[in-house]
Amino acid sequence: MARKMAQQTSAPARKNRWFPIALVVIVAAGGYWLFVGGGQSSSGPPPTPAELAEVLAAADADPAVGYELAESAPVTIEEFYDPSCPACAQFSGFHGKLLRQNYVEPANGPVRWVSYTIILGTFPNSIAAALAERCANEQGLYWPVHDLLLARQTRWYLEQDPAGAIAEIARDGGVDSDTFNECMRERRYLDDVAKSQRVAESRGVNSTPTIFVDGERVNWQGADPYTFLEGMIQARLEALSAESDASESGQGAP
Repeated sequence: MARKMAQQTSAPARKNRWFPIALVVIVAAGGYWLFVGGGQSSSGPPPTPAELAEVLAAADADPAVGYELAESAPVTIEEFYDPSCPACAQFSGFHGKLLRQNYVEPANGPVRWVSYTIILGTFPNSIAAALAERCANEQGLYWPVHDLLLARQTRWYLEQDPAGAIAEIARDGGVDSDTFNECMRERRYLDDVAKSQRVAESRGVNSTPTIFVDGERVNWQGADPYTFLEGMIQARLEALSAESDASESGQGAP
């Protein structure tokens, strides 16, 4: 572009003749690039509550749509969260992060972690974020984008059009933008968002974050969430160890 402008400067008559046409072509091409997949908002307009409601009408609860870590670990924590919920961002950024670091991510960690979304309807942009996590998962990047969306929640959760901010966060999480944007425009996993919603409803979840440990709903009211959940994990591990010891003793008896 710098070289072309220098040539035009040496021939002012040609510059005056062609510059307006070139400018129109450049602007038009730029607008098309933004529309079909090149700009921050190229993932298209965010999905609406009406779109989700239409898919929900035909959706059943399907626990398989949850995203899990350490699938063979003996103790299961299920996390139900609304991507726009500030309390969920706080839990994920500190207590949940520490629990995953200490009990899920180490080799042979004792905890399996399963993540489900529920759209409470309190905030307008949760559906777009839930869809974005699933489009990122198509590239094996659910957890990086999930964590970044919650860590940077204030950048998008109250925006009138969150598409640009969400797409930028997904890029920072490592996604290929063209693939991600196409997935978002097609609403490719909106049915999974609906199925996750049905799972939450079937478990009686109506606030977030809601945590279950081996199917038991957790109430840490008045306590530190990390300490409370760590205590439940240790209690479950001790109970499982006692059951295993009892089973082995029974097998060895005459």
